[in-house]
Amino acid sequence: MRDKRKEAAGDEIPAEKWLVAYRNPQSKKSPEGSAFMRQFYAPGYYEAYDTVMTYAEKLKLQVLWFREKRSCEPFVNSDFPMLESLCTFCNKKFNHAEPIPCHHENCRAEFCSRECVAEHRKLRH
Repeated sequence: MRDKRKEAAGDEIPAEKWLVAYRNPQSKKSPEGSAFMRQFYAPGYYEAYDTVMTYAEKLKLQVLWFREKRSCEPFVNSDFPMLESLCTFCNKKFNHAEPIPCHHENCRAEFCSRECVAEHRKLRH
């Protein structure tokens, strides 16, 4: 059995899960902009900040807040979509504001397009 303290003391810092809340000011759903949350992994505050800001700049979003998930008491046991997800069907990395979930019971798959959802349903369900 490996000693986790030694691993943490090495060169690599273990990644923590972080939560971020964004607002899309160009949303067509609401005039004041739609807000959404995502989760991601980062080894420290500065890496998390860089990830959050890069994503916001790339998609022209406003950052509302970000924190380590373990310090967000109301959200500790909640599961959110990843900041950049992999499509379950085609394995492409995507970062849409809302991934398309499979609506089949107990299936947690997420997709980048309706075509991938249709193909998943044909093959899986």
